[in-house]
Order: sequence, then C-alpha cells, then structure tokens
Amino acid sequence: MGMNKATIFKVVELIIVCVLIGLHYHSFSDSSLTSAFVTMGTFGGYLIILVGICLGIILGATIDHRLDLFFSIVGCILFIIAGALILDHFINAVYRGNFRNTGIAKGCISIIQGVLFLIDAVFAFRGN
Repeated sequence: MGMNKATIFKVVELIIVCVLIGLHYHSFSDSSLTSAFVTMGTFGGYLIILVGICLGIILGATIDHRLDLFFSIVGCILFIIAGALILDHFINAVYRGNFRNTGIAKGCISIIQGVLFLIDAVFAFRGN
C-alpha cells in the first residue's frame, strides 16, 4: 500500500463521512423527506463506497481511474446538494442552540466534502 495523493484523499474523505454521520445522528430532523433521503443516501452510500475503495487500496488492488473519476464527480454533486439542503433547513428553521449549530456544521462540512471530491476528481482526471 503506497501513500500517494489518491490514498490520502480517500482516507480523509472516509473520515469526514464518518464525522458527518455522527453529526447527522445528533441533528436529524425529519421535516423534509427529500432532504432526508438525499442526506442519508449520500452519507450512507459513500460510507460503503469509501470503505470498499480503502480496503481495495489496503489489499493492493488497482482502482480504474474512470471509476474513481465517476465516484468523485457524483460525490461532489451529492455532497454539495446535501450540504445546501441541510443549510437551507437549519438556517431557515426555528431551531436554536446546539441542535441548530450542529446542523449548520453538518451542512458546511458536507459542502467541504463536496469540494474535496471535486479536487479528487481533478487528480483522477489528470491521472495523479
């Protein structure tokens, strides 16, 4: 297992997804089914995808750059959409205190995760 840029990005993305799931547990609000489906689908789906990719890297399997590019582009789009929906919900809602702050942090971190996936997609496209 070599520690290159792609490996480091995948590990960081996996850690952030785990953090987002923890934040989601402490700030879940079911007022919007669309937001709930997008958020839980994105966080849970990418937890599974990133665990599989990281295990593949640990076991020495090569990951096709086209597949990596696909997962990164879709991840970028989904995490930015999820973050925007979360921020819209918690900024415009009547929540106060830690619950609201946790929700806003979750939305911001989700958008940051989307940007990380965009950078990862650029590296995958360039073949680095």
